Amino acid sequence: MIQIALDIMGGDNAPYSNIDGAIQFLNDYKDVKLYLVGDKSVIESEFVKKTNFTPNNYEIISTSEIVLPNDKPSKIIKNKPNSSMNKAICLLKNNDVGAVISSGNTGCLVSSAFFNLGTINNIKRPALFALIPSKNGDFLICDVGANTSPKPEQLFQYAEMATVYTQYVQGIKNPKLALLNIGSESNKGTDLIKSSFNLLSDNLENFIGNIESRYIFDGKADIIICDGFTGNITLKLIEGMMTYNYQLIADKLRLKDDNKINELKSIYDYEQVGATPILGINGLVLKSHGSSTGKSIYNALKSAKKLIEINLISRFWWTQT
Repeated sequence: MIQIALDIMGGDNAPYSNIDGAIQFLNDYKDVKLYLVGDKSVIESEFVKKTNFTPNNYEIISTSEIVLPNDKPSKIIKNKPNSSMNKAICLLKNNDVGAVISSGNTGCLVSSAFFNLGTINNIKRPALFALIPSKNGDFLICDVGANTSPKPEQLFQYAEMATVYTQYVQGIKNPKLALLNIGSESNKGTDLIKSSFNLLSDNLENFIGNIESRYIFDGKADIIICDGFTGNITLKLIEGMMTYNYQLIADKLRLKDDNKINELKSIYDYEQVGATPILGINGLVLKSHGSSTGKSIYNALKSAKKLIEINLISRFWWTQT
């Protein structure tokens, strides 16, 4: 049986959104066991309120601490060893589950995963990515916040791992990979970008060169590589612009409840993906959006189930950079 740990106390809408998503998932996937990690009294109370069935495919792991947004990643294991986030990752460390999902503090999640699980092969630093809809389907952008000051060798490793993910999960046999830059020329950009360009062009056949941010939606690249600082700003700009554009179109055309507007919103709805794994960690640790709703958590659990089934982590072990 597939087993997944869910950090019930992590996220802006915790614990209720996490419990809502878990209840729906338990109802639909009775062949999966969930470990609900958090305040036992709260979890039990919500189950009594919101369920008209008694699922037998879950277990509550009671914890007494919560990772907060302002907690320091470097101190999380020492200061809050009994947090729901850390306990969930320890379940994975002990092989009790095949994946962990959390909507909590991103830096603390990466730190706990890194120190408890280690990395695959010789991956130096983990990376976060996001899937963004474009002209020819979703493209993957990596890193979006795990490593704000990477070295060229680390960007190269991100490119390798992103390629594997795109091949095995997205189903793109030969994904095109580009480096986010201020121009397409190889001599443009910071020292990091120029050195990374040379490393990628010399070693990866699927590297197509630099790409400017205004072209990322054109479908020219399936994977876009950047440092975590640039990637995080890019991702949040996209989220903000999409929200603004929906509202602008709806207001101008007076179509607030129009099906076409709702259909457009669904294309760029992060809740559809639910969560994505932290690349480079020696275990499936999925990060869901900090503002995740029950719908997002439900889809995150579906994603985790799929990644366990395809044994994603084993796909990365060829990386030898």
